[in-house]
Amino acid sequence: MRITTLILFLLAPLALRAADMPALPDAGAASSSSAALAASNANPEPPPPSSVSVPKKPDSGDALPPEYHKMVIVSEMKVTKLSGTIMVQHADGTDPTPLGTDSVVEKGDVITVYDGSWVILKTRRGDRIGLDGNTLATLDECFFEGPDRQVRLLLKHGTVFLDTNGDDSRQSFFEIYTGKVVTSVNNVKAIISFDDQKDTVNIKYIEGKIHVIDQTHEETFHTQQTQYNGYTRSSEQAEGDQGEAEEHTEHSWVKGQMVQDEPVPLEEIDELNYRRFFDGQPRLQVEDNNMLLDDSQRVPFRQR
Repeated sequence: MRITTLILFLLAPLALRAADMPALPDAGAASSSSAALAASNANPEPPPPSSVSVPKKPDSGDALPPEYHKMVIVSEMKVTKLSGTIMVQHADGTDPTPLGTDSVVEKGDVITVYDGSWVILKTRRGDRIGLDGNTLATLDECFFEGPDRQVRLLLKHGTVFLDTNGDDSRQSFFEIYTGKVVTSVNNVKAIISFDDQKDTVNIKYIEGKIHVIDQTHEETFHTQQTQYNGYTRSSEQAEGDQGEAEEHTEHSWVKGQMVQDEPVPLEEIDELNYRRFFDGQPRLQVEDNNMLLDDSQRVPFRQR
């Protein structure tokens, strides 16, 4: 009895060790695992791509490809032509710098065009903005993205020539601030002058429609169809086939109020000078008018 108890006492630790040991794998299961590992090594999965192809961003002067219409935001204009001295005070507060051909102006820049000088700016959309001598203007807003065009020019004094394209986007605007008068344009050819000392605004519109907001009302103007009578030295209503407005006209404002109830026919010399400005040619003076033009091109003089 004592011998049996002693044998059981000695064998108990060995039984506990055997219970704690892991079970050996089944021969069939080991065979399946080996087969799966071999198949995985025979058909490895392709590695993840190391890089993603991204279209190259165009330079500022290039036309935007279709894939960039919604991606690129443009907030600058480029100088295409200039003559004389034009300085720009950048919005970042750095020292003023002179403008040259292919220079750019950005939102917030202040442009000073000195006497006898002029500059023509061009947007990515093809709009042309010309600033004449003795002009001070701030590019208060300049934003182009996809179909949207947002331009706001604060004309402190001087003259701006406009040759703009149409834009149907509801988010777009093209505005010229001249003291108490705000002019909104779309697809136009026009000349806007502002004398801050006398608080007078003069708008000559050659083509298209212009919407003006002054101190008393807002109104949309367009060219009026008239013809000049050389015998009576006056303009008469012309009869057109479609009744479309074709004659170029102008309006004036003093201290934010429109002076004329009816538009004034534009002198031909103003239209000639508009074209000559964008062509970079010297402009005609009223006294040079009849001396420089032949009989077929003489501009009728009208006392202002």
